[in-house]
Amino acid sequence: MRKHTSLMIVALASVLILAGCTTRVVTSGSGSTPLNTVTAQGNGTSAAAPDVAEMSFGVMVQDADAKTALDKASATAEMIASAVKKAGVRSQDIQTANVNLYPQQDYREGQAPVILGYEASISVRVKVRDLGAVGDVITAATDAGANTINGPSLTLDDDEAAREAAITDAVAKAHVRAEAMAEAADKRLGDVIAISETGVSVPQVYYGETAAAADMARSVPIEPGELDVTASVTVVFELK
Repeated sequence: MRKHTSLMIVALASVLILAGCTTRVVTSGSGSTPLNTVTAQGNGTSAAAPDVAEMSFGVMVQDADAKTALDKASATAEMIASAVKKAGVRSQDIQTANVNLYPQQDYREGQAPVILGYEASISVRVKVRDLGAVGDVITAATDAGANTINGPSLTLDDDEAAREAAITDAVAKAHVRAEAMAEAADKRLGDVIAISETGVSVPQVYYGETAAAADMARSVPIEPGELDVTASVTVVFELK
């Protein structure tokens, strides 16, 4: 038995020695990264004109009675919603938000706070799809009683085409960088091994909060301009 086992060990060792002399190890398993590659990053942009303006019109009311303050604010908010609807804003693009009611208190050292009255506030959010009507919508809201204006934020209602254009530009720039690196290494680019999107950004143009005066609201110029949609990609190419 010992002799037979020894012969098997010797035979196995001979096979391993011969295999080591003739076998080449090639990495090609699933998920492995080929050794002969180049990785390049690309940043692309696409310009798109905004087609939506998002705004918020608020009303703030003070009264000695809490319910009265809230009722007055609610009535004004309803008038604002009705006014912007008449100015061309669709019903589904109008939303009541941020309903608040706070006590106004007098604080004196060594004494309990005294409630002097109440302050109620309500906001009406709107989405204006006709940018040429933004000024009219602002005027309608302020005439209806809005005493705070937030916005407009100019953005894209559907940004898919702009995103795709930015990604296409990013991939093209990654290819140019990869070609430069391949040429420097005296190589040629082969097929794309892997590609990944590392980020796409769609900015908003924000005009901030405007004071209460209706005359000021009427005079605010709204220039939509263009939005620069940006994208970043990472591409791995084969090197030949």
